[in-house]
Order: sequence, then C-alpha cells, then structure tokens
Amino acid sequence: MNKKTVITIITIVLTAGLLIKGKNLLEERKEQISNASLPQKEEIGINLIKPRQGTLQDKASYLAHIEADKSITISTKLSGYIEHITVKESQKIHKGDLLVRIDDKELRSTIDGFEATYAQQKSDAFLAKSIYARNVKLYKAGGLAREQVDISHVAMQNKEAIAANTKQKIIQLNHQLSYLQILAPFDGEIDAIMLHEGDLATAGKPILSLSNGEKKLVFSYAAGDVPIKERQKVFIGKEKVGEIKTIYTMAQNGLMRAETGSTPSLPLPPGSTLTVEVLKEESEGCILPNDTIVHNKEGNFIMAYAEGKFIAIPIKILMQDNSESLIEPCPHAPVAQANESKLGQLPFYGKINISGTVHE
Repeated sequence: MNKKTVITIITIVLTAGLLIKGKNLLEERKEQISNASLPQKEEIGINLIKPRQGTLQDKASYLAHIEADKSITISTKLSGYIEHITVKESQKIHKGDLLVRIDDKELRSTIDGFEATYAQQKSDAFLAKSIYARNVKLYKAGGLAREQVDISHVAMQNKEAIAANTKQKIIQLNHQLSYLQILAPFDGEIDAIMLHEGDLATAGKPILSLSNGEKKLVFSYAAGDVPIKERQKVFIGKEKVGEIKTIYTMAQNGLMRAETGSTPSLPLPPGSTLTVEVLKEESEGCILPNDTIVHNKEGNFIMAYAEGKFIAIPIKILMQDNSESLIEPCPHAPVAQANESKLGQLPFYGKINISGTVHE
C-alpha cells in the first residue's frame, strides 16, 4: 500500500467520525428542545371602570389681565395751587367725599366784587322802577308827557338788564368755584396721587386716579381661532368667576379683546395676570377617561370586557378635555383603563388580573 492510499483511507475515517458526532449532537439538541417548556405569556393587571353619565365642558385657556372695572383720573377745570388733598392712596371713599381743595381766594375776591356791584345795580334798578311808576301816575293825571313815560320805562329796563347780567356772572363764578372743590364722583378707592399740596394744578393735568374697587378680566385672542361670544362663562380652575360682557370691535396688536363683567371674587389686585378658561361648549352624555381610548389609523376604540374576554369596540369622540371624553355609543360592559400601548395588546396577554369595577 503506497503512501497516497494510506492518506486517503485516513481522510475517509476522520470524515465518517465527524459525521457520526454531528448527527449525535443534532439528535441531542432536538431532544433538549422537545423537553423544554414553552414560554409563558406575560401576566398583567388591568383596571375596569364603567362609563358615567354626566356633563363635559370644552374650555379654551387664555392669559388674562385683571383691571379695575371703572377707573378715572381726576383733574381740575380751573388752574390753581393745590391747598389740600384730603385722601391717601388705597383709601376707601364714598360718592360726594371731598378729595382735593384748590386755592379759591382769587375767585372768591372776584365774586365779592361782583356781588357789591350787583347790590348797587339792584338799587339803581329799583330806583328806575320807582321813577317809571311815578311817571305813569303823572301821565294818567295829565301832568306828564307820554314821551317822558317811555324814557323812564327804557331806563328801568336797562338798569334791570345790567343787574341781571351781573347776577348771571355771579352764578357762573359760583359754579366755577365748585370746580376748586373736587368731590368723589362714585364710591371706590384711591389708586394713585400724582400732585400734592403746593403744586400748581392746571386744566387737564391729573391730580389723582381712583377706581370703583371692583375688578374685571381682559384677555386677547386671535380672530377666528375660537369663537368668543357674549355671556360665555369664564373659569379660574373649576370656579366660575364671571361671564363675557364686552367684545371690543377694535383689535389691539392684531388680536381681538374681550372682557368680563365685574368679578369681585378675583384673588389678585389690578395689574396682575392669570390664566382663565372660557367655556366654549358643554354637553351631556356618556363619559370615559381619556386613558381608556385606543387611537389608531382605523379610528378610536375602547376595550370592553364581556364574557371573559376583551373586545375592541369602535367609538366616536364627541368632545374631549384634558382628562375625559364624551363618546358614543355608550358601552354597557366595563372598559379597560391603562396606557394606550397596554390596551392595544390586551388580546395577546395570557393571564390578566382584573381590578376595579366587577365585570358583568
């Protein structure tokens, strides 16, 4: 046997051994797989709830400013030095209270001069009237010409007109005098004082500002974004604080503006900002939490539990807020509540521990 033949025989023997060993390993592995237990499906817990009948509100949030319901600035119509300011900032006031007194000495002196003149003119008119009356008697007795009677009558009328004109000036000056005693036009409180004793108050220059002590909410919104209408309810959290009273016809900085009526329950002072919600719509019907709804490309579903298994039921969402949805149709069976990924996999879980509402 030559060397080449020996090598060939050895190769054949080794190959046969490897084949036998591989076959034995394969049979051993098949046996291990056949004896291995099948993997168990994951066990989860799920909560069941029943839908409730109630009212769901659809609201829109806005950043609102608190403003005084009624606010004005007080100024004088006549110039003069401020003699006394009788109030202080944040003070409560009542309609008719004296707020500011402006020096009125010059005006009173003018009035006194006119009153002295009026007294003299009144005496002159009285004398002219007496002369006219005497002349009438003389004329009737034939002792005076008609011309003299007419002259005395004209003189009397002139004297009376001059006195009446002076009297009217006194009335006007007294009315002007009232401008120097500034009174509160309504109940409220003092917001700010701009001038003080000794300052020269001129016409149109603010002396102080006041408000009626009540507050309102003003907010802006994009035109066409959400329909804002009068009488819509306004909420801070869950508390209703007022209704839309006015929608301004002019935009400001490209935004529409609306305000509530007086809202005395507001917790912050004027000038503050807070978030409010405007009730757009509210409806009654079947309500479920948002974490009972599965959303996919085929639509919206809930997982109802009936006859020992979960069934996907298609629904229509009529209204939705941050936590709940108004749906139809309303399921009669309890509904699974969990995160959306878990709800979508319910039919594939093995054992499910159910808690919450007892299923029917």
